[in-house]
Amino acid sequence: MSFLTFLILILIKSKVQFYKLILSIFFVNAFLFLLYYYSYLHKITFTAGIAILFAHGVGYLLGPSFLYLVKSLVFSKERILKPFFKTLIPFFIVFLLFNIPLFISITTGYLSSYHSFYTSIEIPFNILENVFIVYYIIKTLAFLKRLNSLIEKNYANISAHNLQWYKHFIIGFLIIVILDFCLSIYEVFYTVDLWNVGNIIAFMFFFLYVYLGYKGLYQSQIFIPSFLLDELDTVKVKDTLETDKLPKEKTKVRQLDSLKPNEIEDLELKLKKLLIEEKVYLDEELNLTKLSKKMNISNKKLSELINHQLKTTFYNLINDYRINDVKNRFKKGDTEKYTIISIAFDAGFKSKASFYRIFKQKEGVSPSAYSSKYEKMS
Repeated sequence: MSFLTFLILILIKSKVQFYKLILSIFFVNAFLFLLYYYSYLHKITFTAGIAILFAHGVGYLLGPSFLYLVKSLVFSKERILKPFFKTLIPFFIVFLLFNIPLFISITTGYLSSYHSFYTSIEIPFNILENVFIVYYIIKTLAFLKRLNSLIEKNYANISAHNLQWYKHFIIGFLIIVILDFCLSIYEVFYTVDLWNVGNIIAFMFFFLYVYLGYKGLYQSQIFIPSFLLDELDTVKVKDTLETDKLPKEKTKVRQLDSLKPNEIEDLELKLKKLLIEEKVYLDEELNLTKLSKKMNISNKKLSELINHQLKTTFYNLINDYRINDVKNRFKKGDTEKYTIISIAFDAGFKSKASFYRIFKQKEGVSPSAYSSKYEKMS
């Protein structure tokens, strides 16, 4: 609880961003979740009532928060605030119909008959809440899949924008929810509680939130051109399961269709000149917008040129040239004077981990194994 309070204070004192406001929802919820079990162990009715008031039925709050936390990294606050509040209507209903009466019952002793009624429906209520969370987790994972695809269309270095950590957090949360769901089903048939299930779940959540705090506090905004954001926002979740349909559905009318074949060929030559002669890929901060400015065309037109004319992504195109640059330096024997990672950084790579991963993915061997061939020859 003290650790979570510390994280909440950091968020309050940091620069206010909508992303961080949603992130604070998770930490406040975790604090209240632990407060309830602390109150249960020490039989403190008032703090238990406070925890119930704001943390009961919180799955109806956390479910949408999963999705809109990642959406807040790419969309403006104005664009997502209204739909976010609409998804919270079930939570507000639960708050009015259940949380307030339960708070009164626990802290004052009034409405005891209501408390007895709730006890009789608590397990089905918990199961329904878990189903709601799972639904939004599936939606969030589908959104992440689309977002990662668009990040590759805009960035050459994606290590700073890699949301794999958030995927791990969501899957971890899903595992805990499924465990809680199974234990709830167990309690339907076997009323004897052999262990304090709540405390086990509480501490599992705590360690998961430590991971969220470590990664989430340092996550930066992800800037993506508006035409890609429109594509991200309008595709339905059911369509995202078939990613190969995405380009076909979104490119019925293309800007390149208005150009003559020789004009498209000129654009290709201009792009190759920038890559081969000017070596723009050496810029580790290179993205789609920066390159489009160098070509004096719109980023949308450049995106179409790369994705549909060259049949690749911005990420793959730039990193192909970077890998070739590294390989050429290996052939020259530069590893005798420089380290492999310094050569990689010179070629435009921003992190050691991403360089090793990309190199092995494209060449089938590690950079050190590849360079050793030329060291033996020399």
